[in-house]
Amino acid sequence: MFEAIATNQALIKGNISIGLASVVFQFGSVLLGIITLVYIVYANSFLMNMREHDYGLFIMLGGKKSRLGVLIFLETLLIGVISTALGVLVGVGLTKGLAQLLMSRLDVRMAHFTALNNLALIVTFVFFIILFFMASIINQYKLLHRPVLKLLRGNTTADKPIKTTSWRYAEGFLGLILLAIGYWAMATIETLTLLSIPIALVTIVLGTYCLYNALFQILILTLKRGQLASKGLNGFALGQLNFRIRDYTKMLAVVSILFALALGAITVGMGYHRLIPSIARGSSAYDLVVYKPTPKTQKLVQKLNLKEQTTYTRKIKGKTVYFDQNEFQKIAFQISKVKQEKVIVQNVTVKKLQNNEHAQEQLLGLQANYDLQQVKLVTHSKFQKIKAGESKLTLLKTSGLTKNTSVLKQIATIQANQFSQKMAIQNLGGAYPVYQVANVMFGGLEFVGFFLGLAFLTMLASCLMFKILSGAQTDKRRYRMLNRLGTRQKLIRRSIRRELGVLFLLPGVLGVIHVMFGLKMFVPLMGNPYIHLQTPFGIFLLLYLGYYLITVIIYEKLVVPTVDMQF
Repeated sequence: MFEAIATNQALIKGNISIGLASVVFQFGSVLLGIITLVYIVYANSFLMNMREHDYGLFIMLGGKKSRLGVLIFLETLLIGVISTALGVLVGVGLTKGLAQLLMSRLDVRMAHFTALNNLALIVTFVFFIILFFMASIINQYKLLHRPVLKLLRGNTTADKPIKTTSWRYAEGFLGLILLAIGYWAMATIETLTLLSIPIALVTIVLGTYCLYNALFQILILTLKRGQLASKGLNGFALGQLNFRIRDYTKMLAVVSILFALALGAITVGMGYHRLIPSIARGSSAYDLVVYKPTPKTQKLVQKLNLKEQTTYTRKIKGKTVYFDQNEFQKIAFQISKVKQEKVIVQNVTVKKLQNNEHAQEQLLGLQANYDLQQVKLVTHSKFQKIKAGESKLTLLKTSGLTKNTSVLKQIATIQANQFSQKMAIQNLGGAYPVYQVANVMFGGLEFVGFFLGLAFLTMLASCLMFKILSGAQTDKRRYRMLNRLGTRQKLIRRSIRRELGVLFLLPGVLGVIHVMFGLKMFVPLMGNPYIHLQTPFGIFLLLYLGYYLITVIIYEKLVVPTVDMQF
């Protein structure tokens, strides 16, 4: 899904109005490749944990290690090839379906977009085949060089807990410094330009890892010393986290980065979606102008959800357009401006319209005639004496651009075709033509933001899920032991939910912090990207919560004993 956009240079250059867009996607591909490598390691670990015991039994029953090594090599490679092929098919389908859904919902048309991109297919196939080939070799090596007893009981030995020393505090401080450098690089993107992306990429990834490696251990140690550890199975859950700290540190760092990428992409996408109508309405208080009404146009106007419909009479002579000021005294002309993404509309008097340059520019912009240079409001008697043909300007103002887009487009198309020289819709007067131009400018960024956000969300959830499930076989014995000791299943399930809740919460919190600083990169493009963050954050957190609940359900089915052995 990512490579369908990243490898399509025509799409990037034709739809995304950022000069460094290609470079950004190249860095994105590198980062995604690193994350995918970690993801495959966790998935492979999950597979090996399920198969180690079986292969150990085969060796005990007389199977040759060399033949079993070839068998596990072929099994891993075959699973990889099949899953890659299925993943490509599903990815193409999701890319096409998601793209069509987003384009229809966002009213965006992406030139040069294609779900079936040959270069993306080749890159994806080659990348994953290499990864699975390496995984096959690793699995074969483990089987051939690991003693049979370890294959049968490989997961019963826990890692030694790491002691909290002064180095851990130093590591945490180093992590904070690295994160500060990364945040500074993103905030000064106008100064650093191309350098800000690699600086932020390296420092934030390393800083996240160092912070987790130090903070997580200190946090567990603090909680174990408090009263919270003595309640219920909290001590058991903290002990589990303490013994598996190394693996979870790496995983949480990866998930935090993915969380930030996904949430940031969706936030920016929704920011542009919100920004487009504001830009359009800020250019004119009226959505569209009807120059030459026809019966068909009038029928379409009736379909609009109109708030106001105003008609003014004009005469064009030379490079000046004249209006009857009496009409403006009866129905005041309206101008608009944008302040902190809020559109402010106000009525202007005839005197202000005659003297205010901004008001005259907005009235002149409604004429659909770029030869005109000035606007004059004259008395009714002077207006009648001007020797020029009269024409009407009907100004339409709807309840919302987005709701009325389809009908406005039909009216605008008819109006553009009525001129002697066919005119582009973008050259007509009103907010709707500006809305179309803004869609062309920002629609690509908006589409890519939503698209990549959903793709990263899927990947981070899968990565976290596989890491948790890869330890299910080991945890199953521990929870079975608790069950035999008489622990109620209600307490076991509550402990699981809390433990997994911590694993989902920590990357979520740090990911949100990354996003809050990362949005500084979009200040030059969006003005204030921090407005209305509750909507994208709310949507994303609901999806994230859904993945947490799915993981809890699967994990409980794997580890919680089906029979309550309480006496």
